[in-house]
Amino acid sequence: MFVCVLLPLLALRAALDKAQNRLLEPIALAPQHDGPQLTGEVSPAARHLGVRPGMGLGEAVDICPELTLITPDPTRATRIWDAVLTRIESVGAAVESERHGEAFFDAAGIERLHGGLTGVLDAVGERLGPSFLLAAAPTRLAGLAVAGELGDGRRAANKKGAGEGLAGPGRDPRVLPPEEMAGLLGRLPVAMLLDRLPGPAPETRRMLESMRRLGLGTLGDVAALPADAVADRFGPTGLTARDLALGLEGSIHPRLPFEQMTEWLDLPDPATGIHLEGGLTILCDRLAGRLRADGLSLRRLSIEARLLGGGSWSREASPRRPTTSPPVLRMLLLPALEQLPRPADRLGLRVLETAPQAADQLEVIHRPGEVRRRRLGEAARQVRAAVGESALMRILETEPGSRLPERRMLLTPYSSE
Repeated sequence: MFVCVLLPLLALRAALDKAQNRLLEPIALAPQHDGPQLTGEVSPAARHLGVRPGMGLGEAVDICPELTLITPDPTRATRIWDAVLTRIESVGAAVESERHGEAFFDAAGIERLHGGLTGVLDAVGERLGPSFLLAAAPTRLAGLAVAGELGDGRRAANKKGAGEGLAGPGRDPRVLPPEEMAGLLGRLPVAMLLDRLPGPAPETRRMLESMRRLGLGTLGDVAALPADAVADRFGPTGLTARDLALGLEGSIHPRLPFEQMTEWLDLPDPATGIHLEGGLTILCDRLAGRLRADGLSLRRLSIEARLLGGGSWSREASPRRPTTSPPVLRMLLLPALEQLPRPADRLGLRVLETAPQAADQLEVIHRPGEVRRRRLGEAARQVRAAVGESALMRILETEPGSRLPERRMLLTPYSSE
């Protein structure tokens, strides 16, 4: 059984910081300045007035004129969620989490440790607290649906002043038996798959809208279709949607444990764009030194900034190959700084994934020419793999004295030999 751990409205809660009482007001998370101008998470009050996540800003304000947009704080949300995942892992679980506020793990390996599936849910619940929703089901999607129903039931019980369970007597409402999974999945709307399918979000949204227009309103409707018909109309993404509707999912892919490594720099004066290059150089040197001291190299990291006037900003980046070179990190991250929406007064780097440090064997006889040719060959291979064979050419001088410019030089395929 897969256990689903859900923290509703994590991004909105993180952006509110200490003003959690504003969740009672009609508020929504504002979009990033360089992203689609759509609403993020919305409070229950805003949802009650008709505002939905992913709605255009103009439409949301027309529906709810008193709607207030909250500046997002992704850095704080990441920090909170990392602490949550660490608490879940403390019970012995190997956790998979592809998005903040949502985590899954397979309970089979730790059920005996905690006295059964209910014991696992109780142990996780004790470490996380009452704000989290926990559910167990044969698939991730079913677990997410059960957790969502528990949240809806909790809100309804709070309104009525009484709490009746969602399950029958003698059954834990947090656990979905395998024989009931098909019925639950069949009732779910196809919109449930919006963030669960591969490919760009706009294409997924268009496919789900096409399904709705064709009368496929629920996952049960999609599951009832033949596989060849789905493949012919919706392609590989449609087949993935049909598999999810049938309860066919892959195994859990847990995150690899690693030491949390961050570097922060408080800036003397708020700055933006290229003016942050000096601070970025200091951070890259610090981080590279720590990685080399631990025998690690960097696979993936994020650059984060605390913005003047509230909120934060972050971007992820991955070098083409694991590295501990400060100049490489600086070249990788410097273009991202130009996307800062406002001046920043604090800049930081966070390691997201590491690898063992690759050691280059020392040479007895130093041959700088061979080393240069080898490095040029590797760089050329990477360029061709990314862009294609025709992207890398050599200029060959043919008739320097010709009066025709096109005869003076030719473009030939590049070779490092």
